[in-house]
Amino acid sequence: MEGYPSHHHSAVEIIICMQSDYVVIVNNEHYTLHPGDILIIPPHAIHKLICTAPGIRFIFQVNLDPYTSFQDYKTMQPIFLKAHLISPDTSRHYELLYNNFAKMIEIYFKNDIFWETDIFSLFFKNISICAKEYFGSKNTSSASISTDVQKEHYDKFSKLLIYIDEHYADDLNLEDTAAIIGFSKFHFSRLFKQYTNTTFYDYLCKKRITRAQEMLAENIPVTSVAYETGFNTPSAFCRCFKKHTGYSPSEFRSKSEQTKKEADFH
Repeated sequence: MEGYPSHHHSAVEIIICMQSDYVVIVNNEHYTLHPGDILIIPPHAIHKLICTAPGIRFIFQVNLDPYTSFQDYKTMQPIFLKAHLISPDTSRHYELLYNNFAKMIEIYFKNDIFWETDIFSLFFKNISICAKEYFGSKNTSSASISTDVQKEHYDKFSKLLIYIDEHYADDLNLEDTAAIIGFSKFHFSRLFKQYTNTTFYDYLCKKRITRAQEMLAENIPVTSVAYETGFNTPSAFCRCFKKHTGYSPSEFRSKSEQTKKEADFH
């Protein structure tokens, strides 16, 4: 029956629903998990877990620091702009993903030698499956173009997402960014929406907010966070932050402090 109030942390969280339903709210978006459903919550996303009846669930928290330097991690950012639900209805690889998560649980409780490495290998295998499924679904919507052109688009967007990850605090604009991968701004806008489910400017804003969440959790002043993440004014930063998280920067910082106190207590 235990639930968890609104909080966030630097680890990615995986909730595996085993028995009964659970309601999970992530950045003000509601997810109702049924037995067998899996929800992946990205780092620093504010979330809460609501229980209305006795049930069973497993929760993993995985530190992604060893993985964040990989180019693949930067390329798959569009998948985790929000929580990622895995169910029989949302994934054609559901059975494989579920079985891998079940193996992670088994390995954890067995506590054999090198259990951490075995768990991480299965976790990253699942992340790779999710990423390939996501980008594959974006390409199948363009059945009129050849496989070679689809691969070319993916390669270009992969490089672009890496570029944005490294330059999100710069004064990026649509025209110049489109020119980087050799597209007109109109063609670029259409393909960017296809691959990321959002506009270029909205994606850039979310990228900046993700970094801002990390900095706020480190107790860096709000004004410094605003300028260091590419916003021209603190007020523009606060409006964007509130839009994407449902909280003001100061409210988010309070959640960070509360989470740290609870972790220290436990």
